[in-house]
Amino acid sequence: MNLEEIIAELEYHTGTFPRLALEKAIEEREAITPLLLGTLEKFKNNWEELEEDSSYMLHIYSLFLLAQFREAQAYPLIIEFFSTPGEICHPVNGEIVTEYLNRILASVSEGNIELIKQLIENPDRDEFVRGAALQSLLILVAREVISREEVIQYFEELFSNKLKKNNSFIWSYLVASASQLYPLELKEHIDQAYQEDLVDEFFIEPSEVNDYLKLGLEACLKELRENSHYFWIEDTISELEKWAIFVVNQ
Repeated sequence: MNLEEIIAELEYHTGTFPRLALEKAIEEREAITPLLLGTLEKFKNNWEELEEDSSYMLHIYSLFLLAQFREAQAYPLIIEFFSTPGEICHPVNGEIVTEYLNRILASVSEGNIELIKQLIENPDRDEFVRGAALQSLLILVAREVISREEVIQYFEELFSNKLKKNNSFIWSYLVASASQLYPLELKEHIDQAYQEDLVDEFFIEPSEVNDYLKLGLEACLKELRENSHYFWIEDTISELEKWAIFVVNQ
């Protein structure tokens, strides 16, 4: 398969999983990377077109392949791609946000967290996108790219003055993420967030925060490192082949 044939196979959902095209895309990493970047560039300010055509898939494959390639040029594009104001409603794109965006961002960031911070702190962005950006920091700690101390310090800034005190779901993400890193230094901030009714207790209860405290620092970090939700994107095919849209037709 040449590049045009690979892209043609990946552009739309046809009911079957495009395994061969993905294998060839991975083999042709250097040649296909500019085309994948170009796809994100094309749609980064044009979500409406993607929402209108639910069969279009090339942007999905582009996100995963670029993450697998650990392509740093994709980092600002992906940030911009998910920086559309309001909610991201399309079911497939929504699943990307809640299940994979944290890993995608971490995989392409090279440990540069400034753009991730900007996304977290922007109240005009989708709250689940912001939550995924926040969780991407846990991956960078788990994979020992940045230190726990750096993230705890940043979380303290978020608790203190960098987040609006409203009912945005970002507060629940913040408390949950802080807890997974062992929340001792942030316990007073967490308690205050609960007192001010900023945290959804269906997402994380105060008792769960205390459970992390009981575990201790090393056990919390060990649990984080071993959690598959905090690994890099390393194999696009294995990540996607079991999606319901493919399995249903097997």
